[in-house]
Amino acid sequence: MDEMTPKQRLLASIKGEKTDRVPFSPFLAYYFDYLPEDVRAKGDRRYLEEMGADPLFRGAGCAYGVQRKNCSSSERYADGKRYVTFSTPKGDFYAEYTYAPAANTWFITKHPIEDEDGLMLLKAFYEDVEIVSNVKGLNRAYADLGENGLMLPIMGTDCKSSFQGMIETWVGTENLAYLCEDCPDTIKEVLEVMYSKSRMTAEMSAQSDADAFISWEDSSTTNVSPQLYNEYIAPEISDWCKILGNSGKVYVQHACGHVKDLLLPMAAQGICAVESVSPPPTGNVTMEQTAAILPQNVAVIGGIEPVQMLNSPLDELLEYAKKLIKMNKNRGFVLSNSDSCPPYVEYEKFTALAKLVKEFN
Repeated sequence: MDEMTPKQRLLASIKGEKTDRVPFSPFLAYYFDYLPEDVRAKGDRRYLEEMGADPLFRGAGCAYGVQRKNCSSSERYADGKRYVTFSTPKGDFYAEYTYAPAANTWFITKHPIEDEDGLMLLKAFYEDVEIVSNVKGLNRAYADLGENGLMLPIMGTDCKSSFQGMIETWVGTENLAYLCEDCPDTIKEVLEVMYSKSRMTAEMSAQSDADAFISWEDSSTTNVSPQLYNEYIAPEISDWCKILGNSGKVYVQHACGHVKDLLLPMAAQGICAVESVSPPPTGNVTMEQTAAILPQNVAVIGGIEPVQMLNSPLDELLEYAKKLIKMNKNRGFVLSNSDSCPPYVEYEKFTALAKLVKEFN
């Protein structure tokens, strides 16, 4: 078949359609931040193009903005910590973050919602949310990229499903499990408000020119059981998939952790691809198991575990990549390192993988 553009190749791959070859699109999270300043100044698109990759921009842009009229948040910094105050007409709640220089990341060390009263403050915070359109802005960015790559704009009020936002940002894994048992009606009451706002992000996304979307679900049984996932997360994402599907668009789910027991529930939602599938030790499922569990109409993006990308000798990495391509020949597949890329991965590995997918078919 004729040579495809990077956009055509990536979009066809995640939809499970025929392509001229397997695309290679590394995930440069963390890695890119450690490159020399003059390289970063040229942008990640230039960097991906020069190595010969197919540029896939995960979470780039969005079709909406999030505003609040009567609620606000403020920050202060002290002794390597960031303190965030969320203010509502009904009261305030607080979060604490600690900076980890080695990871260049702020990690939450105190979740702001602790009990049922806190949940009602969270409800008030989301009742005040106004979702405003940025469809025109996204359309301009999408047109500017053209055929040179594929944007996967973000979705969700918090760039993820509402319950996953509770897990990561608002309540925390352990406490949320207790609150689901102690006050399930209140949990559902708050989530109903959060769902209504996130649905608006899907509706605005569907109005845009973008073809595929993503959310930073970080799906993993290290922080949510299959039971809770099916009860609280799957219905919301299924709704997103239906809204997008009615406009001829598709949804990609970022799932970088222990996903073995979540693959089938995710597939049942109507997603078109799972992004950042990670073998052990980051994940808990091999690529062989992933291929056996997932229906063939669900594409896979990833396959190369971050530590493997860093430590494997080049010849072993290339042989493994060939194995992945053969293994996924009957489904949509984008070769990539999963979830993130450790700093100091040799540039030669990227260029060699980009060359491999062009020559190995």
